[in-house]
Amino acid sequence: MLGALVALSTGVGGCGRPDAVRVTEPPPDLLVSVRAGAVAAPDSVRAGWSRVRVEEDGGGHILVVFRLPEAATDADIEVFLAVLDTARATPKPAVALGGPEIGDTGEIIIELTAGRYVLGCVARGPDGHRHTSAGEARTLRVVPASLASGPEPVPPRATEDVQLVDFAYVGSDRWPAGSHVLRVENRGRQDHQLRLGRLRAGSTLQSWMKDPAEAEVPVAGIARL
Repeated sequence: MLGALVALSTGVGGCGRPDAVRVTEPPPDLLVSVRAGAVAAPDSVRAGWSRVRVEEDGGGHILVVFRLPEAATDADIEVFLAVLDTARATPKPAVALGGPEIGDTGEIIIELTAGRYVLGCVARGPDGHRHTSAGEARTLRVVPASLASGPEPVPPRATEDVQLVDFAYVGSDRWPAGSHVLRVENRGRQDHQLRLGRLRAGSTLQSWMKDPAEAEVPVAGIARL
């Protein structure tokens, strides 16, 4: 099972209000910038719960954090990226840990253990190839936290839980209005993602299924998990 947290700074419809949730935080532990043909990020980050902020150029990028075996070599990573380009699911032995799905900026909070990672854009271009094949990928080394680096970070308290199983979402169907931190957990056997949209006035689930872009206002989401 894999889990991550995503902060919603946009209010969601409902009544009442949750306990105060901080969505304005200090600088992120890992800042990733995605531009056409390039991903910019630090070379390394310490292990533990990390707030990952992704900023992109409006090109419809979908940045995913992939964990590879700690012993993975540069050659192993090249093979992984080559297979990822055409694979429908995450090629083993890599594991997808998610990434912000909606908007030009977004944040998720995930637990990074020591080892090697790939930050890669899985969106496909007009030629059918993923953006990773055009250079939108970067390796990341997660190093063990030391006593000198301060206390180990802990995840914030989640206001709502959403479980992803094969062909269904599991969780409450009524949330208080306000800002939220969602804990999203994949309990299925396949890769899953979550997109959260607010229905426009007069729209229904049926009209959304016919034309999501027309029926909803995108709010947030988490990429392949």
